Amino acid sequence: MTATAQTAHTPKQTTEAPYCRACFATLDPSHSRGEKSGYKLLSCTSCGTVTVDPFPTADELTAYYQAYQGSRLYKPKEAKKIRRAAGRIRRAKKYIKASSFLDVGCNCGFTVKAALNEGLAARGIDVDAEAVKYAAEAYGPHFNAISVEDYAAQGHKADIVYTSEVIEHVPNPDTFVKAIADILPSGGILYLTTPQGNHWSYPKDISNVKTVHPPSHITYFSKKGIALLLEKHSIKVEKFFFSLKPGIRLIARKI
Repeated sequence: MTATAQTAHTPKQTTEAPYCRACFATLDPSHSRGEKSGYKLLSCTSCGTVTVDPFPTADELTAYYQAYQGSRLYKPKEAKKIRRAAGRIRRAKKYIKASSFLDVGCNCGFTVKAALNEGLAARGIDVDAEAVKYAAEAYGPHFNAISVEDYAAQGHKADIVYTSEVIEHVPNPDTFVKAIADILPSGGILYLTTPQGNHWSYPKDISNVKTVHPPSHITYFSKKGIALLLEKHSIKVEKFFFSLKPGIRLIARKI
């Protein structure tokens, strides 16, 4: 899953008017947070979410990620990541009497392993077939190389859906969230993390911020923006966790 130089630094121009992927408001090019790798970082005046322009297509993102090596970087951090995931899962379990768990964007399977340790019937999905292969070899047949949209279309359900540092990558956050809503039963719990585009620690021009790197991250949500997108699909935020770092961590419930 890596970009060629051309894909990463010479994005294709489109005639589509830029719009916010959180609240769908039209974006004003004059409200820019900078420019990086050929992408403008446009701030939504309605919700504060930052969206790249031009926005990559699904095919462009597939090409970008074809030789991605990021999954391999996580393998040495296995024990630490399982411990952290276990703590998050225990927090989510306080909101629901759960028996089933799904990790969307499961990477190497550490969170699924933590959920299994917590007594949940856990599964993980990821579009990165290499990461899924590693997860299955390490932790058993609990994984599928599939998009969340296709997984939801197959009728799968889970009491808790977990997705960490994923939604900022996807070409269509709206269909991504709709699929999660379809997977969750009424009362089901979503645990989601993502970078926060309007975090108080960011300067006005965020192009030099290390964690801002299109086209890997293409939507930088605000708390208001992610709440609006979730509510569009009947998922209501119950708690935002405080963070000194520029990230959003939330628990939400399907209503």
